[in-house]
Amino acid sequence: MKQKILATAVVLVMAGFAVTATAQNKYGPGVSDTEIKLGSTGPYSGPVSMASTVTKSIAAYMDKVNAEHGGVNGRKINLITADDGYSPPRTVETTRKLVEQDNVLFMVDSVGTPTQLAVRQYLNDRKVPQLFPATGAAPLFDVQKSPWTVGFAPSNYSEGQLVGKYASKTFPGAKIAVLYQNDDLGKDYLRGAKEMMTNGASIVAEVSFEVSDPTVDSQIVTLQSSGATVLFAFATQKAAAQSIRKSAEIGWKPKIFIPSIVSSISQVLQPAGLENSKGVMTATYVKDPTSPKWADDPDVKEFVAWVKKYNTAVEVRDSFAASGGYMVGILTEKILKAAGNDLTRENILKEATNLHNVAVPMLLPGITVSTSPTDHRSIKQMQFEYFDGANWVLTGEVISD
Repeated sequence: MKQKILATAVVLVMAGFAVTATAQNKYGPGVSDTEIKLGSTGPYSGPVSMASTVTKSIAAYMDKVNAEHGGVNGRKINLITADDGYSPPRTVETTRKLVEQDNVLFMVDSVGTPTQLAVRQYLNDRKVPQLFPATGAAPLFDVQKSPWTVGFAPSNYSEGQLVGKYASKTFPGAKIAVLYQNDDLGKDYLRGAKEMMTNGASIVAEVSFEVSDPTVDSQIVTLQSSGATVLFAFATQKAAAQSIRKSAEIGWKPKIFIPSIVSSISQVLQPAGLENSKGVMTATYVKDPTSPKWADDPDVKEFVAWVKKYNTAVEVRDSFAASGGYMVGILTEKILKAAGNDLTRENILKEATNLHNVAVPMLLPGITVSTSPTDHRSIKQMQFEYFDGANWVLTGEVISD
């Protein structure tokens, strides 16, 4: 009888432990003991389809996490991606479906300035974390208006300031022409650059284009007539490539600056012509995985191995693979690990806004990720580089925005 009572007591105690352990688990939408649902939108189709590398890469990184580690803390990552065609109305539609029907825990690494601005209010109103959108749109860094949004790349406005300051300092008295995309992306870059004109440099011409325009050839011809010696091509991939190629075709040889978001060798410089692209400049925070400078770098070797095994749909030379999906995937995994069994949207936001000097693989030396509850910008440093016809070559020092 005593043995039976003792056995019963042990069972009850163990049951109590099980209840306590279960009670400690806090789950938000899309979370169970075996799965975590996340959502991401990107342009698999449409005029900016080259940027789908970002979405493909974040999915490929989660494939790695599931295959090699069984997910995070015993839960497989179910990343549901959706094509929005870089069309804000479609982004709203697909994002609402992911949140309201698929019940994702949060959105991560979704692509596009106009598209992410279109869903910012919706996600913030519903208190759904909008983590690391693949855009540097300045409004997304406004903690007061977007408390549930945490950015990744430096803001377009800040990068525009850095470009304006660097060009003014490096090319005293430069006459600068600007091609800019007629939306928040292009206007943020232009606004930042205008504020930093010094040393006798000035913007002598500016022409816009629509993202749906088939070419920017006529705009480049117009800008050439301004007599400018420097060209800021504040554009997405297709237009940036066209501006480099057309400038070469008409014999115009300005010093060309392109945004960090379009610095892909395979997606932009090769279509523009590698010879035409010699001397093109950009600001960056990412190691060029094909540069001899990083040939023996262990982080680069690991990145290349990941591309070859999990992300075969993209090229190693496509910078979006590293700056978008790979590094954001690493940060997302880190946040989920830190969240433990408290997988609520509130705790995810807490972890995402308390990153302190995180040295993410593929970031340039001296650049780290840091966030706080009052500063949702992840990366605040960059370094300029120029293209030598084969690789990007760093120049100058790491600078802060």
